[in-house]
Amino acid sequence: MLKTQAAVFGLRIGHTTVADVWKAACEDIAETTGASRASVWVFGRGYQTLTCVNIYDPTQGGHAVGGVLTREAYPDYFRAITNNAKVVAPDALTHPATRGFADAYFKPHDVRSLLDCIVLNENVAVGVLCCEQSGAERGWRPEDIACLQAVSMLIGSVCQMVDEDT
Repeated sequence: MLKTQAAVFGLRIGHTTVADVWKAACEDIAETTGASRASVWVFGRGYQTLTCVNIYDPTQGGHAVGGVLTREAYPDYFRAITNNAKVVAPDALTHPATRGFADAYFKPHDVRSLLDCIVLNENVAVGVLCCEQSGAERGWRPEDIACLQAVSMLIGSVCQMVDEDT
């Protein structure tokens, strides 16, 4: 979590940007959990969308942004993440909350397992941290969940909802 802590501190004193915090969070998550990819998503007002503000793939060594999920297209996922604060899906292709992503995202990217955790800002859900495992299914360990929860607490104070039309 050292990169995330440093980025949040840097943001508070004006030496880094919010984008730097997202990058650091994704790198810390991927390195600590060993996940194939890690990403930060921000809720739109009204919880109708999630927008990807950063995704990190350690094998590619790069960061990207983009992608919007809608409650209308993925109601089971939105219901699960907002009601339970996390989604633990060792078999993401068949898990009730995540199987809706199978054809559009999981199969093309070979994603087999997913671990997501809500991000809170003053007890309000403002985003989601996501771990993806490609190649083979993965049973997520308590340490993996703890990592996401710790990073979530660190970035929660700087994470804010986005406008629905952005």
